[in-house]
Amino acid sequence: MQVTLTDRQQVAQGTLALWFTPERPLAFTAGQFASFTLPDPAAEGDKGARRTFSFASSPNDDALMIATRMTASAFKKALAAAPMGTRLEMMGPTGRFTLHQDTSRPAVFLTGGIGITPVRSIVEYATQKGLAHRIHVFYSNRTRAQAPFVADFRGWAQRNGNLKFVATLTEEAPAEPGFEQGPIDESLLNRHLSDLSGPIYYVVGPPGMVSAMKALLARLGIDTANVKTEDFIGY
Repeated sequence: MQVTLTDRQQVAQGTLALWFTPERPLAFTAGQFASFTLPDPAAEGDKGARRTFSFASSPNDDALMIATRMTASAFKKALAAAPMGTRLEMMGPTGRFTLHQDTSRPAVFLTGGIGITPVRSIVEYATQKGLAHRIHVFYSNRTRAQAPFVADFRGWAQRNGNLKFVATLTEEAPAEPGFEQGPIDESLLNRHLSDLSGPIYYVVGPPGMVSAMKALLARLGIDTANVKTEDFIGY
């Protein structure tokens, strides 16, 4: 399927969001991803002109949105420079990082940086549809300037009584209300969760963070059957 680039905005320091219109209606499940191929030969670089991105938008939205941390790669540079109206080839959607069906079990998302994108898709959709799932989102960033979509989650938390959003910073003291300081750890989880054993946990982000969160959950005695993970490799 071809998708057409319709908008592009910087949503945090070093983070770019892009919106696309598909050539025909696209059905996907919140939390899934797809592969995008640029037609520009300049995008090839060492890894080719195709990259995989999670959808950051809800399946109910008119446009598809992705977001990416910018790097010096040929692909990222070409994506940032592509004119509006550029057509990309998209393969997908695919992926199993999707919300569980049993609404009696809370969903707890542990994420950082650009790993927030599939979580944004899931939470926006759950809020739009009024899903009964109780959802906690723990979102870690080094600095406030590097944290995209915080305002979106805070807005959804005001509308959705089942949603709790906890943002934390690891490399600076919070300069505004609503942020905690420090990593996602046992202390943070215990302050916000009344029962650590009941939820289904979703861990998504760079491989180092995913490994650290899996180790944390193992120390807390969480069964691996109750942990879903997704690594963002080479983002």
